[in-house]
Amino acid sequence: MRIHLVFVGKTNFPEIDAGIKRYLERLRRYAPTQIHVVRAERITRKASENKVRELEGERIVKLIGATGHLTVWDQRGKQFDSVGLARFLDRIRAQGVADLWMVVGGPLGVAPALLERANSILSLSNLTLPHDLARLVIVEQLYRGFCILEGTPYHK
Repeated sequence: MRIHLVFVGKTNFPEIDAGIKRYLERLRRYAPTQIHVVRAERITRKASENKVRELEGERIVKLIGATGHLTVWDQRGKQFDSVGLARFLDRIRAQGVADLWMVVGGPLGVAPALLERANSILSLSNLTLPHDLARLVIVEQLYRGFCILEGTPYHK
């Protein structure tokens, strides 16, 4: 199973970007993983939040196409603990999914159309997290999830 992480816009903090790269390197031991950065729409007074999300959503849909399992990270999604996320990954893998697409929206979240199209909607927390920090947590938790599945000591 290949994992495709879709981020809206570039990571703004070099420290967070370094952390993402660190865990991405580790994650690739378990699953080929690629990060796709979709251009963020400029947030201006003239552009409504819905329009910004819609335009970013269109870019994401164009990138991912119609294949694979689409998971969107959104505050209204299902929450797992680390073991639960590992089980989720195991179920997806057992279904023979070749491409797992995981989308992290920009500062305004994701378009409703993208949520409707998603096979899964997951949430990191009831807290509101900056999207850059959410990216780091997701990559680390994916790595942790595979460590749990493989029985490596990282999760202890």
